[in-house]
Amino acid sequence: MLKVGLTGGIGSGKTAVANMFAEFGVPVIDADVIAREVVEPGQPAYQAVVDYFGEKILKPDNTLDRARLREIIFSDSRQRIKLESILHPEIRARIKQKIEEAKGPYCVIVIPLMIETGQTDLVDRLVVVDVPVEQQVARTCKRDGVSPEQVESIIRSQVDSTTRRSVADFIIENTGSLEDLRSKVRQLHEYFLQIENTLVENMPLEHNNPGSKNNKSHKKLKTQVIPQMSMFNTAQCIDEEASSFLANNENIVYEFPCNEKIRTYIRLESMFDEIEFKLQGTTVRDTRSTISSFVALLNVFSRPEIKTDLMKEMDRINTVLSKYSSSDAVNTDRLNDVQKELCQTVKLLKAFEGQIGQSLKLNELVNSIRQRDSIPGGALEIDIPNYAFWLAQDIDMRNADIRAWMKEFDLIKNAIKLVLQLIRSSAVSEDVVAKKGFYQHVLEPGIVMQIVRVVLPKDSPCFPEVSGGRHRFSIRFLKHLGASRPVQVDNDISFRIVSCAL
Repeated sequence: MLKVGLTGGIGSGKTAVANMFAEFGVPVIDADVIAREVVEPGQPAYQAVVDYFGEKILKPDNTLDRARLREIIFSDSRQRIKLESILHPEIRARIKQKIEEAKGPYCVIVIPLMIETGQTDLVDRLVVVDVPVEQQVARTCKRDGVSPEQVESIIRSQVDSTTRRSVADFIIENTGSLEDLRSKVRQLHEYFLQIENTLVENMPLEHNNPGSKNNKSHKKLKTQVIPQMSMFNTAQCIDEEASSFLANNENIVYEFPCNEKIRTYIRLESMFDEIEFKLQGTTVRDTRSTISSFVALLNVFSRPEIKTDLMKEMDRINTVLSKYSSSDAVNTDRLNDVQKELCQTVKLLKAFEGQIGQSLKLNELVNSIRQRDSIPGGALEIDIPNYAFWLAQDIDMRNADIRAWMKEFDLIKNAIKLVLQLIRSSAVSEDVVAKKGFYQHVLEPGIVMQIVRVVLPKDSPCFPEVSGGRHRFSIRFLKHLGASRPVQVDNDISFRIVSCAL
């Protein structure tokens, strides 16, 4: 059975879309419904939640006060993480059970935090419902009777629209009427029925007609794996033309990860670089800024699967590299060195017990700052006296403390650096044209794209927006209109695409 995931931000219209699928007779498995079931009185998760948060989260009839609980977890990220650790394993188990019990050509699994909780592995294809933030706020305020500030706090705790769109196989823009929405859902439903259990090629609904067999607005990616391994040839270099083009100061390079794991690695890479740069500062303001970045890093590492996923990715890359050891065009000494480094890094990660950053949970200063940081503008000396005392110390002492805290991340920092270096070294570039501002790549079977780079001149009047998934990706070129929503250009755009597939 084909498993279709459905997600989107708060107030985007996920429930309306799910109900429409249900009207068409499709089995719908809703994580929110399951989440309510697992915290009913008498359920194990109910007691675990009450034991941790206390009876203040109960109504007079002993059921959970969901509004009160939501207020607590969205004002303190640590409380939210704890609640998720209690509920998500139980919810995931029940989702799997319901998938096995579902009958039909396909089923729809609705998980609001599917991307945030790393549960895209449950589905074969992902549908994202998307609307502008202003509509999210307005709809949720009207529906739930809450303040705009509360809704905005929830939106900040979720991944942004760009992230959702980058991992989506289909995108439903829910900015029109209910009939317009129903038409889009019906279109997808008919397509899923047509293909039944076959693999669905990725095509954002906003650009393509899934039922069309004559859509020629795409181009096959004519990239073979062997030429991409030029970092291991006798010259030990990557695509030199691509490298020089990327280094040109007259160009802007837009980098887009093709899956959520690579997105996380690039995000962490940027955070590590940012912290290292800020540590060069000598003022209290520099230290405050460094601490802010450090807390953001800790929040990313609240996801326990990062270490496991990284080890799996390194094992996958090592397996791919092994295929080229007998090629005459490959520098086998260089290849062997890289494979040894991969194996050694995986070994060290396996030997690292517990979660990365775990020891910092015992650091009272770090925890105090992190807890207040969840409140906008809250991590200030006026609210944290021990933070004020620490900031008053010598800059060398402050930086020494931060570097000591960062030591725990050195292993994962080096692992991410190695993975991204290998992926980016597989670069192959090509000059192409986006007809009327739209370009689409269809990947050859066996090609797994990790990073796409779009290179434009600095004086270009537009910027790219990339969306796609396993089998294809598309690029729209948009005009920047100041405070207004960008619109797609209507003229042809020449650009260079740099594809990294390892």
